[in-house]
Amino acid sequence: MAIRVILADDHPLIIFGVRQALASATGIRVVADAPDPGALTELLRNVPCDVLVTDFSMPCGTTPDGLAMLTGIRTRFPHVRVVVLTMLENPGLMVSMQDVGVLGIVNKRDDLSELPAVIAAAYRRRRLLSTSVREDLRQWEHQMSQKHAARQLSPRETEVVRMYVNGMSTSEMARHLHRSINTISTQKTNAMRKLGVSNDAELFDYAQAHGLKS
Repeated sequence: MAIRVILADDHPLIIFGVRQALASATGIRVVADAPDPGALTELLRNVPCDVLVTDFSMPCGTTPDGLAMLTGIRTRFPHVRVVVLTMLENPGLMVSMQDVGVLGIVNKRDDLSELPAVIAAAYRRRRLLSTSVREDLRQWEHQMSQKHAARQLSPRETEVVRMYVNGMSTSEMARHLHRSINTISTQKTNAMRKLGVSNDAELFDYAQAHGLKS
């Protein structure tokens, strides 16, 4: 029986390209696609799916994307294996994705011919990363081994920084992530302290350099 795949991305051209890349893959069948987290949740409720291939950043009103979305999917649909297809190149964020249960990560800049193998591995509940993601993580792990652990951001701090530098206000993030405004402010402040940045301009520079700004 073919592996049933749902695709989720807010760019129609990406959906088209992934469908094309998977069209000739043996044993894989795309059963539906969604343009945002809200529509994705409805599909997962109603369409049988083995593997979800989803973008990470898909802003959608009050429905969270990013780590909050991935955590919700793993909690509500534990039978669905998750593969993330993303433009982000932040290794710390990729580690956080794996921590919440993502089995595969593929960079959109990579050759999508790697995607079928990642999907097949995820279906067997094995972890597989695309070539550039593996290399980015290898280099990052080497760098982090030479830095103080306290400089690492928590997954929630990383998520707040990502949303902030992409234009969301503190109150919008609080609604989006279902946290209090004080909690969001504290997480942003803690993140800036750990990163050694003292103002928003430096935070934006860090985000740009580390793939957190889309």
